[in-house]
Amino acid sequence: PLETGGRVNQRARKNALMMKMEVARKRTLALLDLVPDEFLKVRVHDFYSPVGWHFGHIGMTEEYWVRTRALGQPPLNEHLSFLFANLPENPKDNRVHLPTRGEIVNYLSWTRCTAFEALDEASLDSPDRLVHGGYAWEFAFQHECQHQETIAELLQLIRQRIGERHENALEARSWDRAHPSDMIRVAGETFMMGSDLPDGYDNEKHAHPVEVASFELDRTPVTSGQWLEFIHDGGYHKPILWSERGWEWRCREDVSRPEYWTLEPGEQPGYFGPLGWRQIDPNEPVSSISWFEADAYARWAGKRLPTEAEWEYAARFDPFSTETRLFPWGDEDPDESRASHGLNRLTPDPVGSHPAGATDSGLQDLAGSVWEWTRSPFLPYPGFEAYPYSGYSKDHMDGNHFVCKGGSWATSAPILRASFRNWYVPTYRQGFLGLRCAR
Repeated sequence: PLETGGRVNQRARKNALMMKMEVARKRTLALLDLVPDEFLKVRVHDFYSPVGWHFGHIGMTEEYWVRTRALGQPPLNEHLSFLFANLPENPKDNRVHLPTRGEIVNYLSWTRCTAFEALDEASLDSPDRLVHGGYAWEFAFQHECQHQETIAELLQLIRQRIGERHENALEARSWDRAHPSDMIRVAGETFMMGSDLPDGYDNEKHAHPVEVASFELDRTPVTSGQWLEFIHDGGYHKPILWSERGWEWRCREDVSRPEYWTLEPGEQPGYFGPLGWRQIDPNEPVSSISWFEADAYARWAGKRLPTEAEWEYAARFDPFSTETRLFPWGDEDPDESRASHGLNRLTPDPVGSHPAGATDSGLQDLAGSVWEWTRSPFLPYPGFEAYPYSGYSKDHMDGNHFVCKGGSWATSAPILRASFRNWYVPTYRQGFLGLRCAR
């Protein structure tokens, strides 16, 4: 018998959720295959839990929101549920006590089966916010995508710790062809900043009018070639370029180049990526720099970092329709022609490689490539409501974190939406973090 329209739509929504969750899971398991056994349960940096914990945390989070919170059912295994939880009672040093690789894979499979069983039984017309429209499953999917990027960051730290240089190195690049730096004038206007997307995160909400004055913005992110000029000009050793806190940090940590860079005498600059050491293309975006470094570079270049509002306005506002778009090119989903994203190559493309993803004004690589620091602290929008829990956004809205925008080559397609807000403390430099300058 034919189903009613409502039931057909629910089935289509459920199928779409299952399909993209399965695609994400294949990528997660492929990343697990890249983790050396001796580093699965080891903390390689104070900021992170062991890489193996992140895989279990993906399964635990999916089960928690779908099975425990949305449907009120107990966890499958209380011990593993606690071990893989991000709780103060389970500090990062305790998270080294992990099961085997095979047991983690089984746990992911186990929790996924229950998530799909719950989805099959759920009524997506439910008034419960977690169930309605499949919110809890969408939340679990986006959470898995975010932790895939964290795992890629940890793979870099692991390769840096190992220190091997092998066949993953690229051919030597010519450093006399660095990408030219030019700026594009962005006319000011009032636009709707933020988002009311049902599946958007709490810190993106709600859409609200913001007036932006005219400004200039770099056409592309700052390249590694441009950053090398900053190094050669003594940028890391000129206090006048740095904020007081930034200079104290630079001296205390003896920072003289981006995280993961190698600068050996007589050698082309190199970089430890998720697959090991490689030579740097001068036209790739500079990556793994802190906010303090980005701020100093902008001063050195006679520019500044953009505000979050400027960045989002440049990426989203359509001057012809006066509408606010989802992505820099429009509302169509990201693909490889528009953005370097989704862990497709485990390394960034040279800037300007995706002209189909440019804005109407000619700004390129505003989605994917590298996250771009802004000068704006991470603060709530008007009418902010913490949901589904305060620990995701609210606890970090303390004025000590700065907003990053745009995603990176390791960011999955849905998170490339220009309303998405990432944030870090100004000393953090282990992620795929770069910049473009404003004036």
